[in-house]
Amino acid sequence: MPSLVVREPGQVSYTLPLREGLRLGRHEQNDVVLDDHQVSRFHARFTRSEQGWMVEDLGSTHGTLVNAARITAHLLKAGDRIQVGNVLLAFRDDEEAEIVHQQPTASGAPARVDSDRRLQLVHELSRAAFALEDREELLGRMLQSILDVLGGERALVGLADPGARGFRRIARTRGGGPAPDDIAVSRTILEAVTARREGVIFHDSGERGAPKTLVREGILTAMAVPLQAGSLLLGFLYVDARRPSSRFTPHDLDFLTALGHLTAAALESAQRYRRMEALAEALGAGGPAGELLGASEPMRRLKAQIQKYGASTANVLVHGESGTGKELIARTLHGASPRAAGPFVTLNCAAIPESMVESELFGHEKGAFTGAAAKKRGKFVLADGGTLFLDEIGDLGLAAQAKVLRAIQEGEIQPLGAERAVHVSVRIVSATHKDLAEEIANRRFREDLYYRLNVVELSVPPLRERGEDIELLARALLRAAAASMGKREMEFTPAALAALKAHPWPGNVRELRNEMERAAIDAELPIVDVHNLSSRVRKGPREEPGARDGQTLAERFAALDTMERRLIEEALKAARGNLSEAARQLGITRVMIKRRIDRFGLGFRDDGGAR
Repeated sequence: MPSLVVREPGQVSYTLPLREGLRLGRHEQNDVVLDDHQVSRFHARFTRSEQGWMVEDLGSTHGTLVNAARITAHLLKAGDRIQVGNVLLAFRDDEEAEIVHQQPTASGAPARVDSDRRLQLVHELSRAAFALEDREELLGRMLQSILDVLGGERALVGLADPGARGFRRIARTRGGGPAPDDIAVSRTILEAVTARREGVIFHDSGERGAPKTLVREGILTAMAVPLQAGSLLLGFLYVDARRPSSRFTPHDLDFLTALGHLTAAALESAQRYRRMEALAEALGAGGPAGELLGASEPMRRLKAQIQKYGASTANVLVHGESGTGKELIARTLHGASPRAAGPFVTLNCAAIPESMVESELFGHEKGAFTGAAAKKRGKFVLADGGTLFLDEIGDLGLAAQAKVLRAIQEGEIQPLGAERAVHVSVRIVSATHKDLAEEIANRRFREDLYYRLNVVELSVPPLRERGEDIELLARALLRAAAASMGKREMEFTPAALAALKAHPWPGNVRELRNEMERAAIDAELPIVDVHNLSSRVRKGPREEPGARDGQTLAERFAALDTMERRLIEEALKAARGNLSEAARQLGITRVMIKRRIDRFGLGFRDDGGAR
C-alpha cells in the first residue's frame, strides 16, 4: 500500500498510509495536522490519477517542494522527498507492516522471566532508575541494555512531550552510538501502543508476498510496548533487528513489557518528586508563599490571572518594577503548569555580557572558541521539558533576540561549534521593567519576538499600590527573618507599623524584606519599634509644601494620590495626550502611566488624546 514516512523535527518518524484526498496543514480540519509555523493552514493534498499518486500545493505561503524543487502539482514516484515547511515526507509505494502478535499490557505482573541475565538486568535497572537524576542517561542505558540482552540492532524510546504534539525520540544502536534519524515507526504500531495500549510484535516472514516495508528496510523482526503509569501514557519503547538469529518471540515481548513498567514507574516517580520539591520550595521560608500574600484588589486580580493562565503552556510576559517579585510569578506559573515536573531555569539577561549571551543561552562545544575548555549545556537545553525564565528580556541585544526568536519558532537550538541542531521543548516566561512597545518604536526590540513572548501578559503591582497588604507582608517577612536567626516570634509597635505603611517602598517587596531582616537583627526585644527601622523608613515620605500640622500619617499618605493625579493630568495636557511623551516627562514608563490613568479614572482615550 502506498505510504508517506513523516519526519517532523525532533519527533519520532512514522509511516502514514496514503488515501484519496488526504490533506495536510496546520488547521485541525486537515487529515494530518502539522505543528510547524512554516506550514500553511491548508498546505497540500494527495490525490490518485490514472498515472499514479499526485501531490498538489493548495496555495501555501512557503510552497511545497519535491526533491528540493517548488511545485504546483507533481506525479510522485517511489523515493520522492516532499518538504512542507520544516516537515519532510518520503513517498513509498509499498505495503504496511504486518502485525503478527499483540497483547494488552495491563499493569498486572508480567510473565515470569527465567533467564538469569534478564533478571540481572531488571535488578540493575530497578536500582539505577530511582537513583539517576538525568532522564536521558537512564533511558540511554536502558536502551543499550535491551539491545544487548535481546540481540536487537536499533532501540528507540518515544516520550510524550507536555504541551506539544507527537513524541520526542531517544535512540541507540547496537554499536553504542546514537541511532540515525530515519528510524520510522509504523503508524499502525503507534496506534497500537499509544491508543490501545498494547504490546506488539511484527515480522517479515521472508516468504513471497511479505510486507514490502520490512523487505525494503531489511527488518526481520520488531516489537514495541507502551510506557504507562496507571492511566498516564508517558511514551513507548521500540526495538528491531535485521539478523535471522534475532527473531523476537512473545517471551521477549513479556520481558520488554516488564522493562516498560519499570521505566514508566521511574519516570512517573521522578515527576512526582520534582513536583514535591517545587511545592516545598514554594512553602518554605522566603519562598513564593511569603511574597504572594495579599488581599488587596491588585493582588486578587493578579492571583486570578496566575490561576487562569498557569494551567496552559503559553509563553508569558511579566511586567513589573524592580523588586516586585517577577521571578516569583514565573515560578508560580511553572508550578501550576503541565510542565511542573520539568526543570525551572532562570537567566538574567541584564547580567550577562553581550559576548557571552549566546553561549549562556545555547551552550557550546569544547574548543568552539578561545577558552572553551569543556562542553557546556545552554539554558535552553537545561530547561528542556520545563520552563525558562528570561528576566529583563528588554536588555537582550538584537543579535541574541534573533536567535531566541528562531529557537522559539523552530523548537531547536544549535550550540556554538556544533554541527547539528538540538531539539528542545521549552515554555518561555520573560519579564521586564521596560515598556517594550516603546523599545520596538525605537528599534531596540524585535516586534516579531515581542509577539512570540507576549502570548499572555501579566502586570505585577508595585508595593505602594498594595497599601493594605504591607502589614501582612511585613509580619510574614519579619517572622521568617526572626526564625532564620533563631529568635522567637516578633511583633511591631503601632508607631513602627504606621511608619511602614507610610513609606512609599520604591524598592518594593525586596526593600521590605531587607528592612525586616535589618529590624530582626537590630531589635533586642521581641518587639520592633520605630527606632529599629532604617532612617529612610523612619522619616516617611517627603511632605507636600503647605501640609497642615497635626495630620496623621494615613491622611498625609492619602494626600499623595491627589498630588499624583494632578501631576498625571498636567503631563497629559503638556504632551497633548501623547502617552509616551507624558510618561517621559514624568520619568516613568508608558505601562506605569496607563495603570495610573485607569486607577484614577481619568477617562483617557488612547488614540492621541484625553477627554
